[in-house]
Amino acid sequence: MRMKLPNYRWRCFFTFLFCLFFNGLTVASDVSLRVTDNLCELQFVDREDIVEVVFADGCGIVEIPDYAFLGCSRLRKVVLPNGIKKIGFQAFCGCSSLESVVFPSSLEDIGSNAFVNCSALDSVSFPDGLKHIGHNAFSFCVSLRDVWLPDSLREIESYAFSDCDSLLSARLPANSSMLGELIFNCCPALELLIEPSADVPPFDCGSFIFDPIDSAAYERCILKVPATSLIHYRNSPSWSLFKTIQPIK
Repeated sequence: MRMKLPNYRWRCFFTFLFCLFFNGLTVASDVSLRVTDNLCELQFVDREDIVEVVFADGCGIVEIPDYAFLGCSRLRKVVLPNGIKKIGFQAFCGCSSLESVVFPSSLEDIGSNAFVNCSALDSVSFPDGLKHIGHNAFSFCVSLRDVWLPDSLREIESYAFSDCDSLLSARLPANSSMLGELIFNCCPALELLIEPSADVPPFDCGSFIFDPIDSAAYERCILKVPATSLIHYRNSPSWSLFKTIQPIK
């Protein structure tokens, strides 16, 4: 999944030149990008020579802008520095070689489509303090195997982890105020979902975890919830589709 940006190519080119000379960015040997100051929107779109991004100590960056590394298909590793609070829209979309991304403890917001089609990404550790994950943020991350979300997370938007073919297990936050529709839709390997919230969390627009017509998904995936809330989940229109609902031990 990639967004076409024909009207932005000129902007991307001049933005790159400006930031290269005025914002302290250097490219070494066409493979490693060193960041010492703020990034710009659309800055490195479709750069196929970048394989690593290194942030200088004390760079002071608080946000990865929209489209910053969109389509960097050879980018393999990113370690984000502490102080970053937000990852923008489609910031790493289409980085199909990205195997590792390390989130800082300061991160609060992962924007919509931020990691769409990062097909080599097989694991992600989400920091305590994360508050929001946008729609389709990790869609088509086909190598991702486990998703364990912190209790600080208040909102997960629609299709956040849809079409993750290798996803086996997931843990939702205990205190989410709203779950988007079809968060794990088209995840054919998902066999365990843990929802530790004692209060049955609401879905946006009264939606579901999977498409309600996907009976095989609801038969395959075991839902585990607090023992004291078992009856409430079984009586909930959105959660009762799971054929097996068990207490968390």
